Amino acid sequence: MNITRPTLILDEGKCRNNIQYMCEKAARLGVDLIPHFKTHQSEEIGKWFIEAGVDAITVSSVKMAQYFAKYGWKDITIAFPLNVLEIDSINEILHEGVRLKVLVVSAESIRLLINSLEGKVEVLIEVDAGYNRTGIATENSTEVRDIVGLINDSDKLDFYGLYCHPGNTYQTASTDDIKQIWADAILKVVELKDQLSDIAPGLKIRMGDTPGCTVVEDMAGIDEIGPGNFVFYDLVMNYLDVCNEDQIAVAVACPVVAKYPNRNQLIIHGGAVHFSKDHLYDGDENKFFGEVVIFNEGGWSPILDGIKLTSISQEHGILTATTEIIETIETGDVIGILPIHSCLTANLLKSYTTLDGSEISHLEKGF
Repeated sequence: MNITRPTLILDEGKCRNNIQYMCEKAARLGVDLIPHFKTHQSEEIGKWFIEAGVDAITVSSVKMAQYFAKYGWKDITIAFPLNVLEIDSINEILHEGVRLKVLVVSAESIRLLINSLEGKVEVLIEVDAGYNRTGIATENSTEVRDIVGLINDSDKLDFYGLYCHPGNTYQTASTDDIKQIWADAILKVVELKDQLSDIAPGLKIRMGDTPGCTVVEDMAGIDEIGPGNFVFYDLVMNYLDVCNEDQIAVAVACPVVAKYPNRNQLIIHGGAVHFSKDHLYDGDENKFFGEVVIFNEGGWSPILDGIKLTSISQEHGILTATTEIIETIETGDVIGILPIHSCLTANLLKSYTTLDGSEISHLEKGF
């Protein structure tokens, strides 16, 4: 590979293994996998899911739904609160014969949908079991019932089920905490389902976040899961003990542009516009923005001890390293950085280069 600027390197083998793992887990636990494509946003990677048996997907925007509809996907969920300003685009997707599911969080969204739709959509009501981002609190069954009633009264809408994203798993300290968050969330959503049984007897429950979908084994009561980050994983998942280091399927190749041995630092071309400013803390509570690996014929090395990406600005990245490591790296070398958050990194870099040098497209590059 001829790397001259920050480039997102994808290990196809690891990625395909991650896809296969989640497909097999869903089958083993008796739930349907409706993977979230917000992480990779690539029609070519989408084909790897088709090869693994996936035929329905989740996306995070109307634009993303349009992109994947263009490439033949016919069962798409937009897992973001309905943006009624994009109703014309939603109608265009429906005209392409897509079985479209939308997320609503209020009765007002339903009324606006009914007035503007030119086709039929299925509706998921987003419920909040403690994450406190979006969704109707699971305890507020009256509001949920009212929305289900509006859906049932419309010939343009079909009620599909309840959607819950327990994203507070990302702020946990252990996999046991992740399992407990999911157990609590499942209990709340299943209880709400029972309270709706008289007006929505066939509703489905979908839950999704990579930490929970990876480590939770008891999914009784859930019909579908919709994780996204698992396709690549990243350092957040590794530090949460959700994945092993060797499951991380992407690394950013960054040229070394300067050395400062007197302060034990290296400068790379690779900054916030490539990684975002998401960060973690090491054992001494020092902030860092990525871990360092060395590329080799098989991909890349294990994470190097004694060096981290400790500071970033727009284009610059500062690596702080031991004297021994500084002496092994020269200006003009290309090193790898494992990202803190692979979803944001992929979205910022907008394409992938595989280990054999092939380029894989991304929604944000040319759509």
